[in-house]
Amino acid sequence: MKKNIACAALAALAVLSGCTSVESTQKFNGLGLGSKEEKAVCLTHVTMTGYYLFGLPLITGSAAEDGKSAVFMDNLKAEHAVALLTREAKARGAARVSNVTVDYCDFPTLLPFVSKRIYQASGVGVRTKKEAVRYAQTEFED
Repeated sequence: MKKNIACAALAALAVLSGCTSVESTQKFNGLGLGSKEEKAVCLTHVTMTGYYLFGLPLITGSAAEDGKSAVFMDNLKAEHAVALLTREAKARGAARVSNVTVDYCDFPTLLPFVSKRIYQASGVGVRTKKEAVRYAQTEFED
């Protein structure tokens, strides 16, 4: 009976855990999000969620890819969130990421001794005119 309850609780955590989420937009409603030297290419937001029992990881978001989870691995770190952020910005054609912010929160859940942790990172992918021309040439040649 206790084993069934523990399995049900773990299954509920798996459903509620979310995972790793990477979202990016390139629509700025006609507003320039950059400076005279740089143009904004994308705004990217990364969320990594995980559940911990007595500080030990149960289910966490994957440090490798969007939409995945990992079991018993402690992936919730600022370096992983920023790595996902920069990878997505580079895929969207950005040369660098500016205005990077990383946020972390940890709070208890309904189950005793289980806590939920969330890492979030966001930033604006930018490139200069010279980098944009180089990127366009590369894309044209491919």
